Amino acid sequence: MIKSEWIKLWSVRSSWWSLYVAAAGMIGIAVTYSLVIKPVQATPTDALQGAAFGQLAFGVLGVLAVSTEYSTGLIRTTFATVPRRRRVIAAKAALLVAVLLAAAQIVAFAAFFTAQLLLGHRGVHFSLGDRDMLISVLGCGCYMTFIGMFGFCVGVLLQKTTPAIATFFGIVFVAMGVIPNLMPDSIKADVTRLTFLKIGEAMSNPARTLPRDATDGLLSTGAAWGMCLVYLAVVVVVPLLVVTRRDTD
Repeated sequence: MIKSEWIKLWSVRSSWWSLYVAAAGMIGIAVTYSLVIKPVQATPTDALQGAAFGQLAFGVLGVLAVSTEYSTGLIRTTFATVPRRRRVIAAKAALLVAVLLAAAQIVAFAAFFTAQLLLGHRGVHFSLGDRDMLISVLGCGCYMTFIGMFGFCVGVLLQKTTPAIATFFGIVFVAMGVIPNLMPDSIKADVTRLTFLKIGEAMSNPARTLPRDATDGLLSTGAAWGMCLVYLAVVVVVPLLVVTRRDTD
């Protein structure tokens, strides 16, 4: 089953394009930051700023990994061949996690080393061995993997590509950016810390590299990793629970 899911994933041209866009965006933004930022203001995690762009491509890939099969109706053939629907969704999710994690880590490390090389020529020297840097780069990749799986979850729930992508963008970049600001001040900060974007920022930026006021709105690195794992578990389990309770139309 994993082999068939592998073939289906890479037979869709959009899968390749999503990864190309993520890589080009992350590395391109790392290059831009490295060439434009003043050396005295540069920090190692500037290399990972492109994650804000890369996560878009990973989220879309997560949606397309399942929604295209629903949209074309091929999912009926799949479920007819393998009646245990949870097994099908579990295979898709497992394969997608592996692909996203490998791709995200490769892109994150590529962006980091590109910035390291360019900033080194400008007199700013840092390495992967610096305190917290390896955790930050790994965190960046793991966060983008989670975002891709969130897109997968939305794709399973909505089944249609366009509504799923619109919902993904609406939740991640609109709802989580607007709704917390409408809440009472007593809980606003706590809710904001739990939004996807803030968790990603905490995972890919050591607190020591950020201004003091910036860290006030973030979880600690360990707490951010914990929340990311909780969210990841939820977005993997929800499709497994839903898929057996609905038809494929």
